[in-house]
Amino acid sequence: MKFIYYKAKKGNFGDDLNPWLWEKLFGKEDVSDGLDLVGIGSILFDGNKIFSKDRKKIVFGSGIRPNSNSFNPDPTWKILFLRGPLSARSMNNDYPYITDSAYSIRQARIFKDIVREKKKYEISFMPHYQSLGLIDWEDLCNKLNIHYISCKSESGIEFTLREIARSKSIITESMHGAILADAFRVPWHRLILSTPYTEGSLISEFKWKDWLLTINKVDFQTTGVKLYEKYLLGKIINKLTFGRVNAEFFSKSPIHRSLLSALSKINAYSLSDERTITKLDNLLKKEIKKVGDIQKTNKTRGL
Repeated sequence: MKFIYYKAKKGNFGDDLNPWLWEKLFGKEDVSDGLDLVGIGSILFDGNKIFSKDRKKIVFGSGIRPNSNSFNPDPTWKILFLRGPLSARSMNNDYPYITDSAYSIRQARIFKDIVREKKKYEISFMPHYQSLGLIDWEDLCNKLNIHYISCKSESGIEFTLREIARSKSIITESMHGAILADAFRVPWHRLILSTPYTEGSLISEFKWKDWLLTINKVDFQTTGVKLYEKYLLGKIINKLTFGRVNAEFFSKSPIHRSLLSALSKINAYSLSDERTITKLDNLLKKEIKKVGDIQKTNKTRGL
């Protein structure tokens, strides 16, 4: 079975979790059986070039990407479950949803070992990979005495997971920083900074809400910092054009100061309740078995 996911050029924890996790649950990647596992990510839209037309594709908790071409699966697709109710609604509720399939980490044998990691960090922070070139996150975290967790996972996915498990709480710009924190029962807080600009507000808010609805977290506290501001030049342009041009600019120093202030004030964190997490565990166990059964059936037919 081949693992299908978006590959960021410089690495991204949420996407790169796919091959690491699926190998733990379904065995080593093997393209010879004609099966593709489509897992973590907002990758379901027509025209996505990461999909092969002639292979059987198994959707395991993926999300719809809004504002893209609609997703119309042909008979080569088998959709076991989608990420959340917004993805399901985008497909006329023809397919079930459970949650983001990253929660499947709780069914891997290694989970029990990682979750027992001794707490080491009072507060950790994980950025979104697209904000790395904009903000010196490590310097900012050092000034706030917050532990920095890289979203590029340079030391490997398992190391990143253990860093999350060692944290008492996590502030994260990355959605999968929050999801894995929740899976490891580490309270999390969402920072909104770069994603409204790099992903677009529609995509960013869609995928977060798609996931959050599956853990019954509709109302929760977030922290937002504007990445772009008018500043003096923007105000002059706005005035000279009688309000027709709204010019905003990125300036590192003011944003850095705003982040220092905002992050230092965070004191509210979120976590799904035990009843919800148990329900997700039970549902995901069944779906993992279904994938295993498909693998066995496909292998038998190939003999």
